[in-house]
Amino acid sequence: MLISMRRVIVIALGLGVAASGCRDRELASLRDLRDEVCACKTAACGADAMKKVPQDKVESNHRTQQIARDMLDCLAKLYDEGRPTTDPDAELPGSAAP
Repeated sequence: MLISMRRVIVIALGLGVAASGCRDRELASLRDLRDEVCACKTAACGADAMKKVPQDKVESNHRTQQIARDMLDCLAKLYDEGRPTTDPDAELPGSAAP
């Protein structure tokens, strides 16, 4: 799932050049989406927020690429937190220590 979201970001940010008048609005929109993804507490929420990434032409530059990396980092963190532990000595969620 993470790989497909990564492809969505790369495709969205790599498709051509937007008109210069729209650049600031697009950048602000991407920042808002990044903030939404990073505010999520579950991987499902993050994945839903990633679906809002524009599929049309977005200028690919260092700013948009950094925003994309930030979104993917937040999403990866959500997936890692949702993954069950393989540590046999780890406490189970909801178990109380004696």
